[in-house]
Amino acid sequence: MERSNIIRIGGILMAISSLLISCEDYLDKTPASDLTEEQVFGNYKKFQGFVDLFYGDKRLIHYNQALTSSLDLGDDVDCNKNFTVTYNIPHGNYWWVWQNYHQNIFNQHDESIDPAVRSGIWTAGWYNIRRANMGLHYFNLLLEATDEERNLIKGQLYFFRAWNHFEIARSWGGLPYIDKYLNPDDEMHLPRLSYHETLMKVVQDLDSAIACLPVDWNETVQGQQAFNSCVGRVTKGAALATKSRALLYAASPLATKLRTGNPVYDNELLIESAKTSWEIIKLAQQGVYELVPWSQYRENFASNKTGSNTIWNKELIWTRLKNATGPDQINNGMGRIHNSQRFGGNGVVTCPTLNMVELYETATGYPIDDAPAGDYNPLNPWVNRDPRFLSTILVDGVKWVASQNNDDAYIQLYSSGGTSASGAGLDMDPGTTSGSISGFLIRKYIPYGVNNKDKQWSQYRFQVPFIRLAEIYLNYAEAVNEVYGPKTIPPFAAMTAEEAVNTVRRRVKLPVGEDIRKPVELFIYGNASLPDVPQKYTVSKELFRERIRNERSVELAYEGHRWFDLRRWYVAHLPKYKIRYKCIFDKNHTFFRKEVLFEGIFEEKHYWLPFNRKDVNQYEGFKQNPGWE
Repeated sequence: MERSNIIRIGGILMAISSLLISCEDYLDKTPASDLTEEQVFGNYKKFQGFVDLFYGDKRLIHYNQALTSSLDLGDDVDCNKNFTVTYNIPHGNYWWVWQNYHQNIFNQHDESIDPAVRSGIWTAGWYNIRRANMGLHYFNLLLEATDEERNLIKGQLYFFRAWNHFEIARSWGGLPYIDKYLNPDDEMHLPRLSYHETLMKVVQDLDSAIACLPVDWNETVQGQQAFNSCVGRVTKGAALATKSRALLYAASPLATKLRTGNPVYDNELLIESAKTSWEIIKLAQQGVYELVPWSQYRENFASNKTGSNTIWNKELIWTRLKNATGPDQINNGMGRIHNSQRFGGNGVVTCPTLNMVELYETATGYPIDDAPAGDYNPLNPWVNRDPRFLSTILVDGVKWVASQNNDDAYIQLYSSGGTSASGAGLDMDPGTTSGSISGFLIRKYIPYGVNNKDKQWSQYRFQVPFIRLAEIYLNYAEAVNEVYGPKTIPPFAAMTAEEAVNTVRRRVKLPVGEDIRKPVELFIYGNASLPDVPQKYTVSKELFRERIRNERSVELAYEGHRWFDLRRWYVAHLPKYKIRYKCIFDKNHTFFRKEVLFEGIFEEKHYWLPFNRKDVNQYEGFKQNPGWE
């Protein structure tokens, strides 16, 4: 059992003068007005302006730009820069989180750089929790509003209080659940709850949000007054999806081990997670959400559509859109960590490991280590694979510049036989931290033509979805499989775990012919889909469990899931997840060799981040997470 400890959470002083913002421009503006509490909270429009600041780029915990790498910490990624989270955490240096303020998703806040920026999990999380409690504290002042408007305000406040508590808890464990407005000078001590108790408080707040939020803002009076003016605000679906995830985390082996000492699934909580997922799937069956066609799949991550009203598709349940475009967006955002420096990147920070590459099945639906004869050729390993592979991973020899046709227009990731002094391809790291160290680059967020030669970056907006529909099908599959097995329809739904996984797979279309030198945007796809999971893997929940986990890894790759999944499954300490591999091959692809990049450090204590030593020393009774004392 987790010990109940005591922690004091200091208040974050918030100026009332920055609380008004217009509905139409809420994503990016930070207004300034001198207003009283009654003026700010007394009518719907101004109160909604207060709430809209949750969505702003400097306040919302986000996974965009360089922060993307901070959440890809499992065996799926490696890093060639020793100052990033992606380098330090796999090497066991968790204290780096507290020593570097503005270069990691966990604690991105350096007031000396910008006192307004609070976008890390810890700093933004507590800031937003206080803001949500402030709104709920003054909610009784909202007199100039209809019942619908009051529900819209209340639903968003409950959602953001829950969302931010969950984001902190899944990294640090049990927390005090701050559900009241604390004044900055208050000397308050609040109990540190267990991890399970914290997640149940999250679920409770989400239930309050679900009861208040609309399925579609366009169906509200506010939405009808200006159609699509509220795109991006949280909905009933976003609250349900977050509840589905929170319950799955609470039901997973890590959470159960903390409560009982036994790392197994909690069936009761799994059923609640599955029921919640099913509510969203029913909304999808009604047309509210959809798995977008394969031709639009990449629009989940980068879209060249214009305007905030058109770039939100029906697969995106909850996300933060990056409205900024232009070279700064690609050079200092996604391109900084994913694109080759030759093509507009600012030095590659992260790259896929061979571990991740090997998770992608053959085009016939089999793992590469169990594929029928002829399905997988280790001497030509990138062909005849799940199409999500080349849509996610950039491999050697792909044409990467649309306007030119010379050697520099092709990705060079070979390790020998090259023309450079090091004998490696120009996009490999020659010791200057400017290229890949594994033989691969991340492709998912970089469209063809987004580079410093074609200069198509101004056409795109980039995002890392918080939650999209594919995850919900996989949440449902994981929960149902553990309780009922792969092929049994649970009494509260109309879909098996097997069918849920296959629904995600059937969206993936197979190319007609294949030339890996072509970018995937130029592939011709037929009507044939990626096959269903072969029946040999659906005869038991144990076998199917591995396929569900694999499906989750490839479908949600580089969206900030893998590290959290390995931890909640209580497998991150196993040797197979600690050793990172690279692929060595020559320019002409006459050989492919698997080599160790490094063996990571992961002990029992690494399941949770440590608390800042200053907090531990300052507040009586605040116990450090085990192993970090």
